Amino acid sequence: MDKYVINKGFGGEREVEATGYTTVGEFIDFYEVDGDGDTVVTLRIRASRVEIIERITA
Repeated sequence: MDKYVINKGFGGEREVEATGYTTVGEFIDFYEVDGDGDTVVTLRIRASRVEIIERITA
C-alpha cells in the first residue's frame, strides 16, 4: 500500500494510505484491494478541492 499526500504545500494538506486512486466523475476515489481481490474505496474527495496528489511512499 502506498501513502499519498493531497494538496502538499497548501492549506488543506492531508495524507492517505491507499493502493491507488482514480477519477470517478467529479470525485477522486482512493482505494484499497482487499483480501478477496475486491476494490474498496477508502476516501472520496471532490476533484475541485484537489490541487496536487503526490505519492510519498511506494
